[in-house]
Amino acid sequence: MTFLLLFITILLLAIIVNLKVDRLNISTVAGAPIMAMGIMLKGIFTGVGTPVIHEILFYFIISISYWVIIHYTFDLLQGEFFSSHIKDPLSSFSIGTWIAATSIMTVLLSDKEFLVTSHILLYMNLFMWLLYVVLIVRNYLFIFQNITSFMENIHGGLLLPCVATQSIVISGYHAYGVSFPQLYANILLVLGIIFYLLNLCLIVFRYYRNLSSDLTDSWKNTNCIIHGAMSITGVSIITSHVEASTFIAMIWLTSFTLFLIVEIIEIIRAIQRIKKLGWKEGLFIYFPTQWARIFTFGMFLFFTKKLPMNDYSFIEFLQNPVLVLLPIMIVILILIEIYLLSTHYLKNFKTKHIQQLPSHEI
Repeated sequence: MTFLLLFITILLLAIIVNLKVDRLNISTVAGAPIMAMGIMLKGIFTGVGTPVIHEILFYFIISISYWVIIHYTFDLLQGEFFSSHIKDPLSSFSIGTWIAATSIMTVLLSDKEFLVTSHILLYMNLFMWLLYVVLIVRNYLFIFQNITSFMENIHGGLLLPCVATQSIVISGYHAYGVSFPQLYANILLVLGIIFYLLNLCLIVFRYYRNLSSDLTDSWKNTNCIIHGAMSITGVSIITSHVEASTFIAMIWLTSFTLFLIVEIIEIIRAIQRIKKLGWKEGLFIYFPTQWARIFTFGMFLFFTKKLPMNDYSFIEFLQNPVLVLLPIMIVILILIEIYLLSTHYLKNFKTKHIQQLPSHEI
């Protein structure tokens, strides 16, 4: 009953907002905030805080999920769904955020012991994932048939098939525990790794061909998924093959190395953007893809927390600063992003005009 009342409330609010500010466009990456909030609740606040705080955060994430679903439904009813979310071969990779967000909700519902709901959501997600695989096969055909025209626009968002696929493994084990078929988990794991390697090669080739010292435009927010996809792969392996401790340790070290490389590049890019555009336009402007960074930070933290006990003192030495610093960074980034999102919507509400944001900006 609580879920139904909340849905009706969000639906009425969405209708009022759309009438008040004309047409509210929603990005294809709108699943990313749900991913970010969900992994924050799972990775940071599990075992921390009062049950009341957990309940507030949980229903806040449910509210965001309803908001996103309702606006995608508006797109569908108004005949804009295909042109906005599916037509473009690159931006439609972002539909992977919908699957990963649904997996996050499946995990959270399982933790709350809404087992029937989580099982239904898992099967719906599996069906959506199958459709998504068909879509990305179509995308690959477009890309490889005319790779020169797509090359400059390739970015880390292409790694979302890996994220989506590995998220199914994690949510499957949360919903069904050890009853989740090992064969299915292994198939998904292998497919996710194939997606990762294929798309990482495309990203590396793109920057090898078009390497620029000016990162303000060439480097994209979604490139943080380079380490985020590796982290979620590690978590899915822990979930399904916890006994493979040596392999898991290697995955974590790889993820840690990629995290450092990508985030050092991000720091250099931030400095360049400040020099070129100033503090406000360089850093403090809202784009939906910024939520991907929060998710990848949260996933790396969750991966680090889930690492099985081992005798690798070097890894333990590296783990400690991650476990101390990363939660603080994630909370700060979440607060900044909520502020930027709020001011963005407030500004558009006052001007009664919504400008469509590109799905993969900066």
